[in-house]
Amino acid sequence: MRVKEPSKVAAEKAKRSKRPLVPHDEDSSDDIAGFTCQHVSHAVNVNHVKKAIAENVWSVCSECLKERRFYDGQPVLPSDIWLCLKCGFQGCGKNSESQHSLKHFKSWRTELHCIIISLSTWIIWCYECDEKLSTHCNKKVLVQIVDFLQKHVSKTQTSTFPKIIKLCEEKCETGEKKKGRKGSCITSVKGITNLGNTCFFNAVMQNLAQSYILTELMNEIKENGTKLKIFPSSDSQLDPLTVELSSPGPLTSALILFLHSMKETEKGPLSPKALFSQLCQKAPRFKSFQQQDSQELLHYLLDAVRTEETKRIQAGILKAFNNPTTKTADDETRKQVKAYGREGVKMNFIDRIFIGELTSTVMCEECANVSMVKDPFIDISLPIIEERAGLSLRKVNRHVDFPLILDLAPFCSATCKNVHVGEEVLYSLYGIVEHSGSMRGGHYTAYVKVRTPSRKLWERITGKKSVPGLKEPDSELAGQWVHVSDTYVQVVPESRALSAQAYLLFYERIF
Repeated sequence: MRVKEPSKVAAEKAKRSKRPLVPHDEDSSDDIAGFTCQHVSHAVNVNHVKKAIAENVWSVCSECLKERRFYDGQPVLPSDIWLCLKCGFQGCGKNSESQHSLKHFKSWRTELHCIIISLSTWIIWCYECDEKLSTHCNKKVLVQIVDFLQKHVSKTQTSTFPKIIKLCEEKCETGEKKKGRKGSCITSVKGITNLGNTCFFNAVMQNLAQSYILTELMNEIKENGTKLKIFPSSDSQLDPLTVELSSPGPLTSALILFLHSMKETEKGPLSPKALFSQLCQKAPRFKSFQQQDSQELLHYLLDAVRTEETKRIQAGILKAFNNPTTKTADDETRKQVKAYGREGVKMNFIDRIFIGELTSTVMCEECANVSMVKDPFIDISLPIIEERAGLSLRKVNRHVDFPLILDLAPFCSATCKNVHVGEEVLYSLYGIVEHSGSMRGGHYTAYVKVRTPSRKLWERITGKKSVPGLKEPDSELAGQWVHVSDTYVQVVPESRALSAQAYLLFYERIF
């Protein structure tokens, strides 16, 4: 979450770096101008790094490896690994539980070990300056060492440990071990390949992949010829209409295929190239392969899919009336098409899952007339207190608490459907998008909760009362949290997820 920090910190930073204060763009993209660091000359040693890499396991925190922690027979190792450019030490990042990279920096007093590089995103960071560094405005040695590391990783694409972690849920549907089968159901969490500054996209897709109701509804409408029954409003006095839908649009089809592939357990990290290419055709701003904003990405994706599905439903309604045109349709036909269209477009799966209504009460100051305005929304942006002085803008890494269970009853309108006075309206947290870094750049990762899909949620959204194979979880809090940074996947405790610097939070209704 981005807010602006008090000026005194910015003033101290300007004094330390001996440069004047300049306004920074608040955009989330990487800043090509970058930051010039005075520590590069003394904190980077290419020869020492090359020697250390040759002698150690690639992209594994050496200190965590010594602790020998295991889960389901596999070593539990942090996915966020940073390499010291002075000596080649590989340690887990400051967002990990142990923070071995930060401890390594603090342990040195006679030498500078302050410059590190992320082995998953290639972000270079100086602990002394507390800034991201750019190879464009620093010494050539940074370019040389990044080039060497990237060539090295291309030769070692086979990871030391699997990048898919299979998670065993507490119980199967029967709650008992079956003969010849394991007593736990297997769900996979996959890494997603970074196509080049696309971590903002990957983090969102990890959360959508764990939105079970989304996958199920998309499976229902993915075929050409899918039937959709539309119930017009009661005041129209029209009978229900069953329409036949054509094939989904190209972006929707790519999303269906991607989410299906994320559920397969046999393959390794998944490339999102096909889906991302389709999205770029709808939103060319993402073609540049520069760091973007995860919230904007989510909006563009859902809006574009919603548009494709709306057109698909409208085409199905027109087909049911033999495709009338403005010239051939009489007044009664136009009226019916419009009535079915009003209700039909609301039946697209994006609206059924994500769309809510924001009710605003407006009073005229002259006549005191009160009116209510309803606007649809996909997400709710929470205002964070902003502090600003001078021209300095800076992301504040202050933690913002968020609950596992959220009660929205106090914020629901009196006219809210299916909500009675005094009743709780509970939502359970199942996904987080975290941004680490500064306002000029950084890295997005995801925390997702692998859990049993809710039968009651499915029944409420679809209206179907009999759902074979689905049961309610033992508890709304049951499940396993997983941290995903592009292709790196790690099981983490709930406390780790709750300590994240959340940028987006994903909740689902519980009953």
